[in-house]
Amino acid sequence: MYTNILSPVFYIWIVYQKKQPVLYQFFLVLIPYNIIHLLLGVQLKSFLISNLLFLSTYIFVVCFYYFINNYNRVGRIYKNILLLNFLFTLVALLLLFTPFRELLWYKNKFTQTVEDFFRLSLLTFEASYYSLLFAPVSIYFLLKIFFKQYSGNSTPILLMSVLPLLLSLSLGVIGAMLFAFGMMFLFNWQKVFYKRNFLSVLVVSVVVLLSGFLLLYFLFPDNVVFIRLSNIYYGVDTSTRGRTTESFWLAWKVADERSIWFGSGLGQIKELAHAIVKKYFDYWGDLEVVRLPNAVGETLAIFGVTGLIIRFGLIFYLFFKTKVLSNYYRTCIFFFIFIYQFTGSFITNIVEYVLWCIAFSTAFVCFDRKGALK
Repeated sequence: MYTNILSPVFYIWIVYQKKQPVLYQFFLVLIPYNIIHLLLGVQLKSFLISNLLFLSTYIFVVCFYYFINNYNRVGRIYKNILLLNFLFTLVALLLLFTPFRELLWYKNKFTQTVEDFFRLSLLTFEASYYSLLFAPVSIYFLLKIFFKQYSGNSTPILLMSVLPLLLSLSLGVIGAMLFAFGMMFLFNWQKVFYKRNFLSVLVVSVVVLLSGFLLLYFLFPDNVVFIRLSNIYYGVDTSTRGRTTESFWLAWKVADERSIWFGSGLGQIKELAHAIVKKYFDYWGDLEVVRLPNAVGETLAIFGVTGLIIRFGLIFYLFFKTKVLSNYYRTCIFFFIFIYQFTGSFITNIVEYVLWCIAFSTAFVCFDRKGALK
């Protein structure tokens, strides 16, 4: 990605801004792991390439965190993204009925018995990644609507915020967003639940969701959403299993190949996982690279149990240090990405780190608890 390719430029920029080196904390943690992994044995080429990728990811994250805390027009950027995204969504809807639909739509196996299904992905490589990119913008404007920070008709904003997510049909992202809003309301129930605006939004939301559910149930009982949800419930949806239970199981096996406490090292999953899949799943097909589509699982495979301790220790430390609960938007983003990391993503996923940066930033003061709800 350009965020990795341009990391030398980003590094020069951030050092100029902060007037101090920014990599010593990173190396303080990574070098001891690298020494252990080299002693345990690694495939050197993959190890070195993955270290460079990991380093470039860290540099971009530091830059973005500095940016989000010092730029005061993020709302304008969000507005531009919302408008441009909806424009491309309309173009995508037109292309859906042409031979060029795969330019902006992702075709894949949606679930068992549903093959070659089209989901909105625009110019990204798949629908779930697109919806993860769009989620913080959608959450931002949904909160804007809830807190009545628009003087006019908010229906167009609601449509532009929700329709692209529905067309992407990323149940993981949508489910994580519902969880995030639920946690935000739960942690602020004394301020929120007794507000007339909340009750009206809640009633409208329940009526719309229930009406949509009943409409689908009676008119389209065999729709793809119900089939997917049914497959997930009965444990036969391969995508859900691959992103959750099977990822954790495979991550444990990969880590255990070298050290369950310190993991197998960067770049070693693709070197070790293939043989594990063949051995335990009795799979001998044409499978070139095995990936772990789960950020927590990848952390376990690469850095072991100690890596997980550092990961969650840092998350909870920053949660309290930056007072996430003092801001409604940052609260939603935190719980969204917190639950999502158990169901998807990967350890060098720029989008995930951007969301963590937003959650732990000092930005978005319009959603501070002291001012957003009065």
